[in-house]
Amino acid sequence: MAKRSAPRLEHEIKLFTIGVERVNLLGDLVASARADYKPRNFGERHLVDDLAICRWRSLRVALMEKAVFEHQSTTFRPRVPRDSEGNMLMPHEDIYHLAMAHAPEAHSTVLTALNRLDSRYHRQFCTVLRLLLALRRGDPPPVPDSQPVEPKVPVDPNQTDRKETTPCEPSPTTQPTT
Repeated sequence: MAKRSAPRLEHEIKLFTIGVERVNLLGDLVASARADYKPRNFGERHLVDDLAICRWRSLRVALMEKAVFEHQSTTFRPRVPRDSEGNMLMPHEDIYHLAMAHAPEAHSTVLTALNRLDSRYHRQFCTVLRLLLALRRGDPPPVPDSQPVEPKVPVDPNQTDRKETTPCEPSPTTQPTT
């Protein structure tokens, strides 16, 4: 079996990285998945690579979610009520403001979109893993193969167990049309 060269694999992996993401981390993830699953042919290698890429995308979503919360935390300026001497009136106000900084309402649209992406990548990962395991077991894939339709066997006219064709009679509840 011909092995791919490292530059070719790195070039393919660059297609899945965005901006400052490190190509070598995705490459390590793909290499780790290939080492763990040991694909035996092109189909298995494709599925194993898909598993690694789904995991990469899921990690990216988690990092984006973290970035949203960190941004909210650094830009949030609490308004703590103080007395005339400058002391905080409420002792746990800092915890309350931290909770307010991480409230999902502040960036609900972004967090909802990230949650949908995370769910999508998780479903995709599970689907690919099921396909890989079915392929390994030798089971047919869940999607039916396109097989030619077998011609119908002609019916023997001497066969007695088939129904006779009788003309349909009108129902007693309906009036015949004239």
